[in-house]
Amino acid sequence: MSGPAALRLERLSKSYVVRGREAQALAEVSASVAPGQLVAVVGPNGAGKTTALRIIATLVRPSSGRAIVLGRDVAREQSAVRRLIGVSLGTGRSFYMRLTAQHNLSFFARLKGICSSRIALEIPRLAAELDIERFLPRPTRSLSRGALARLSVARACLGEPRLLVLDEPFASVDEHARELLWNALERRARSGRSVVLATHDLSIAARCDLVVELGGGRAGMPGGKRAGE
Repeated sequence: MSGPAALRLERLSKSYVVRGREAQALAEVSASVAPGQLVAVVGPNGAGKTTALRIIATLVRPSSGRAIVLGRDVAREQSAVRRLIGVSLGTGRSFYMRLTAQHNLSFFARLKGICSSRIALEIPRLAAELDIERFLPRPTRSLSRGALARLSVARACLGEPRLLVLDEPFASVDEHARELLWNALERRARSGRSVVLATHDLSIAARCDLVVELGGGRAGMPGGKRAGE
């Protein structure tokens, strides 16, 4: 597929100062994601998976190196990058818990600049795809972690962005929801959109097109091919 890479990391590094000492979360991570690829980012706790995703999502600035989304630098062109991506970085406090799931999705769709007529079509479609229709009228605070995980992915998919950035989307879901989520992501990859997801689940990683393994903040790509091949 021609055109720029969906995502390119060029010697991406991030350091923090903790108790007066520098701690390195990422050390010169390089990787490239083509349009239509499903990519798993794996590694132990503290390897830098969430830090890498937060940089791609424009929420954290790298200390050095670059992250480029479809030709746009995430540090210098934040607004442009945000129009190209959909993000789910955990459910936590990322919803307005007193509002219903429907109202949350409508609110975030409007933040993305999606018009009302499209919202009216897109929310029911995503809800059916992820089997969350029954949750739409309920206050978000009443939903289980698994339901919130699906709602978070639905929110990320609003507007059908060209790159999805997902942190542990399968962590709290049962087998039924797991297959629904996987099928939804695979459909988007087949349509030429790209998905980058962090996971501890090696069975999920084995189904992806590419695995980027972080260890001690550094990246390796086992075989550079489809995981499990």
